Amino acid sequence: MFDRSYLLPIVFATLVHALVMLVISGVWIGQERDRTIQPRHIEAKMVDLKALADKRAAEEQAAKEKAKREAAKKKAEADKKRKAAEAKKKAEAKRREDAKKAADAKKKAEAKKTADAEAKKLADAKKKAEAAKKKADADAKNAELKAAEKAKADAKKKADAEAKRKAEADAKRKADEKRKADDAAKAKAEADRKAEADRKAALEKQRAAAEERANQMVGDIQSYIQALLQDSWNIPSTARNGMRAVVEIRFFPNGQVDQANITTSSGDQAFDRSALQAVQRVGTFERIADVDPLTFERRLRRVLVEFRPEGLRW
Repeated sequence: MFDRSYLLPIVFATLVHALVMLVISGVWIGQERDRTIQPRHIEAKMVDLKALADKRAAEEQAAKEKAKREAAKKKAEADKKRKAAEAKKKAEAKRREDAKKAADAKKKAEAKKTADAEAKKLADAKKKAEAAKKKADADAKNAELKAAEKAKADAKKKADAEAKRKAEADAKRKADEKRKADDAAKAKAEADRKAEADRKAALEKQRAAAEERANQMVGDIQSYIQALLQDSWNIPSTARNGMRAVVEIRFFPNGQVDQANITTSSGDQAFDRSALQAVQRVGTFERIADVDPLTFERRLRRVLVEFRPEGLRW
């Protein structure tokens, strides 16, 4: 690809070269003109063409070198200016690019700042909304809890009141029942006491009557036993007033003698033996079988009979 930075020096060098050629041609033409207008009477001089050609060549070479130097100088200056322009252009481009970058960065920073601010605003709004929602939820929950607690407290209060009412009613009912039961118990106790008293009185009356009958019967049996023993006792000749022998007689329920023993001796064997023999002679006291078992067990199963010369005693 052609580098446009070399175009100006080339054009400049070409123009310089052409100008040099025109100058040389003008000199040459002037000399020819002078030569032609000189009077004929001037003498011709010998011209060294080779030296002239060398001179011209040297002049042309010098002109070329000068032109070349000037062209190089101009090219260097042009290059310098071009480079300076390019450097300036690059610097300007860099400045513009830096400015653009700075502007873009600033714009981006501002956009980021705006976005961050907007994001912060949104975040703050979201945070506030969440806080408000949280507070609303908490308030709703607290209200619900309070309502539940109030409902629970009301229910408990109602239940307590109902329980108290029931307890009071139960207590009153129980108190009434207890009072009635106590009254009934008292009445029953009084009736039982009266019945028991009546029963005891009747029993006592029966017992007294039975006792009276038993006493009468026992008295009769004792007289009966005493009469039988008195009839069967042969008092020995050794008997003296003041003697006494006590005989224990055990009977069977039919009146038969089970055992007869001297519990208290008179001191006289014949007297004691006569007492035992009197019991043995009777053997069975038949009327004892007519006595009821209770009276027999209590008063006639075992009897003590005292034998005295003066008469028998119980």
